[in-house]
Order: sequence, then C-alpha cells, then structure tokens
Amino acid sequence: MNVFITGISSGVGRDLARQSLAAGHEVWGVARRGDELASFAAEMATERLRTTVCDVQDHDACRVLVQTMRIAGWIPDIVVLNAGVYVQDIQHSFEFSAHQTSFAVNLDGALLWVAEFLPDFLARGSGTFIAISSTAAFRPSGSASYSASKAALSMAFRQFALSFASAGITFSTVHFGPIDTRLWPGRRLFLVPSPERAAGFVMRVFDRRGGSFFFPRFTTTVLRIGAMVPDAVFRWLSSRILRK
Repeated sequence: MNVFITGISSGVGRDLARQSLAAGHEVWGVARRGDELASFAAEMATERLRTTVCDVQDHDACRVLVQTMRIAGWIPDIVVLNAGVYVQDIQHSFEFSAHQTSFAVNLDGALLWVAEFLPDFLARGSGTFIAISSTAAFRPSGSASYSASKAALSMAFRQFALSFASAGITFSTVHFGPIDTRLWPGRRLFLVPSPERAAGFVMRVFDRRGGSFFFPRFTTTVLRIGAMVPDAVFRWLSSRILRK
C-alpha cells in the first residue's frame, strides 16, 4: 500500500515510516526539517521511501505537493496525520500567538490533507485517514490550545466518519497518552512507552474499520475512567505520579 505520513522527522512519525517500510509498504513522508529528512532517507536507503520538506502550516506548499503526487501517479491508500506541536501558551498570561501555532499545526495542518486527498478517495471508493490525537482532548494538559486543538481534531474525525460512512472511506483517531517523545514533558517511567511501540500500535490501526483507539492501554484507561474526577484533583494526583 501507499502510506502518506506527516511529521516523519522524529518520534512516532519516524518510527511509523520505518515500520511501514519494513512491512513492504511504499511511504511518502513530509516534515519541515530537511536535515532530519535527509538523514532518515539515507538511513533507509530504499526507493520505496519518498520524502518532501514541507511545513504543514504552508497550505500552498501542501497543495503543490498533492499535485506533484497526482502527476506521479502516487495516491495514498492510508494518510497518517501525525505532525503536531505542544506549545505552552499559559505562563504569566495567555499567549495568543502560541494558540495560533497549535491550531495551525495540530488542526489545520491535519484537516488540509483531508480536504486535498478526500476527492481522490471518493472517486476511488476507498482510503483511510488516521488522525493522531491525544487524551488531552478530554482533559486539560497544561496548554489550553494543545488540548483544544486535539479535541477539535477528534471531533472533526467523528463527523467525517458519520458523513462518509457509506462512501468506503475509513476515518480513525488514535488518542495517545504519555509517549516518550519531545512532546511529553513528564518523567520517563515504565508507564510511558517508546515511540517505536506507539508506531506499532498505529500500524495495527491500518487494518481496522475506523473509530477511536487509545494507547497505551493502562494510562489511557485510567484517564478515561478518571474523567469524572475534578480537574484540580486530577492535576494534583498526576503531578505526583508523572510530572518532573
């Protein structure tokens, strides 16, 4: 299959690209850091990997890339919307510019690809979109815009799943709990799995028929069960378990 992945320069995206190649898929990956992309391409050394330097905030560049892919006859079967940022927007006050960055990358930087690839999927009658969201969509995370952008992404995918249920298009949302990447500010405990394990979970979602998925099981289950716990109490408990 053809697998398109955003944010492959590091973390889960990089490991997901590596595992997709190992499974025999063709991968087209994008990221804004050209040096990391070049390093990864050299490491993989395979014609089944194509990379493009592309910032998901640059909508014109994204659209040009999609046209390039169409001309090349390379339309993805699976689109993994992995690129994301965690920007601290609340310190002494609320930083609106940080809010704008969060939404530009985490929400708009994902939905643009849906808008671009969905017509191709509808014409073909098949295709899978996988959004990488977070349990921060259900509870404040320390950054107002991070939680809000992930909640908006998750809700958008729920609507897409309903709207295109009869069109043969699959919409899946993966909600990650703590993962040992640069986005996780807490301790590296046994409860915080590696990006490699997280990528392996996303690989298993490739074959699912859509819906919401949660990883790792223990922490995301605790977070979901604890949804009725007041935010202040939950914050106090979590600060003593996971935070530095």
